[in-house]
Amino acid sequence: MPRIYTALRALAAASILCAAAAHAQQPAPATPSSGAAAAVAAATARYTVAMVLPRDEQNIEAGFTSYLQRQDVPVRYVNIRYSGKADDIADLRSRVRAANPDLIYVWGTPTSLALAGRHDQPNAGNPIRDIPIVFTEVTDPVGAGLLPALEHPARNVTGVSHVAPLPVQLNAIRAYRPFAKLGYLHNPVEPNSALIRDRLKDLAKTQNFEVVEAALPLLPTGAPDPGQIAAQVKSLAERGADLLYVGPITFLAFTHRDAVTTAALENKLPTFCATESIVRQSGCMFGLFSNGANIGRYAGSMARQILVEKKRTQDIPASTLQRFSLLINMRTVHALGLYPPMLLLNVAEVINVETQAAAK
Repeated sequence: MPRIYTALRALAAASILCAAAAHAQQPAPATPSSGAAAAVAAATARYTVAMVLPRDEQNIEAGFTSYLQRQDVPVRYVNIRYSGKADDIADLRSRVRAANPDLIYVWGTPTSLALAGRHDQPNAGNPIRDIPIVFTEVTDPVGAGLLPALEHPARNVTGVSHVAPLPVQLNAIRAYRPFAKLGYLHNPVEPNSALIRDRLKDLAKTQNFEVVEAALPLLPTGAPDPGQIAAQVKSLAERGADLLYVGPITFLAFTHRDAVTTAALENKLPTFCATESIVRQSGCMFGLFSNGANIGRYAGSMARQILVEKKRTQDIPASTLQRFSLLINMRTVHALGLYPPMLLLNVAEVINVETQAAAK
């Protein structure tokens, strides 16, 4: 019990609301990307923003567009989808340039790198370096090579990360249940995956746990094989992992999240996730992260500084929100029979409680 108290205190201490996030959490009206509002926005738009996504729009994008609408920034949005394939990068950059945007909004590390390239490879494949780019959900902009530093981006890229620091995430896990072996499924194709794995291994040396790792095999095309997710999760369970850690890896936490959580549940392996949608919309047992709508609004405030206030992108520090949400999926909790301590319920949001109630 004292260990749970310690972990909870550390978790609460990390959840500090910064001023920008507080402003971002104000209630937002409907986004300008729907219905008649979209037509009015397009007709009166002064600025063009390319929305470059590897997926459909979600609450982060709603937060971004609603913030700009609330600030009376007249924007026309051009939606551009990225396949996630390296072979399509040149075409993606051409399509974005053809839209002639004043600013580019981009989601995720792979898509951000596809557009902007690494900061230390200025001429690799003609990256976009002359249009402001605001990213969301880039786990480690510096580690991924997107930025040389958060405080001083020194290029046409800035944005908002969404992930709680790994020590804070580990405190959240321990507040739920102790662990000796942390399972990690690695995607060799995404730079974030190796960065997170290596950071976890560094923390394991000082925090007395072991990282049990499995890597997804690659297809002949060089892409990770989604058909191997179940087998690799099973191997982690058989090797004694107490819990599966699912980091902010697009392939695992979004594109194939159901395959990951289904395999974990079949092997009676509890899951902790560093992103929101896999807990809310799939079967991850619990997670800690920044709220998606708040991330979008914060990114919207950066876009306003660039578009309206004419600030240089390189002078706007990239940032991580300092308030995190703990979310528990009771449907998975009930299926595994691993109920959270009452102390944790005092600081967590609980979803899917109706399944448990119906079973009693």
